[in-house]
Amino acid sequence: MNALRTLALSLVLVSNATFAGERQALETYLSPAPSLMPILVKQAGDLGLSAEQQAKLADWRKVAQPGREKLEKEIATGRLAINQAMLDGKNNNDVQKLVREVQRKEIKLVVGKLACRDNAKKVLTPEQWSKLIALYQAQP
Repeated sequence: MNALRTLALSLVLVSNATFAGERQALETYLSPAPSLMPILVKQAGDLGLSAEQQAKLADWRKVAQPGREKLEKEIATGRLAINQAMLDGKNNNDVQKLVREVQRKEIKLVVGKLACRDNAKKVLTPEQWSKLIALYQAQP
């Protein structure tokens, strides 16, 4: 009987952890597009970035980063809204409208990351670009 009770309790705890993890995942936005700028900033020395290159990348960040951060927050908020709308029993059309809004923002974010990639590729030498990609791919 103790084994059965332990098994039941374990299943409840695992289920709760799974749902808690799902909820936490909704609150954190993870883009399908790579984030190269943090590597460029942290690994500037290893990449051999010149002062001019670093200045160009810093100028880009000043313009692009606020919009990216805003979109990421809006996407996370939208995902939570979808989750809550489904739990609240909202009709399918209302939920699908929320999904489309999040999808539009995700597309806009990926387009922004494409522009960031293109800018970085323009600023870096081919060798630096190759090293950046290798550093990105080596991340856990």
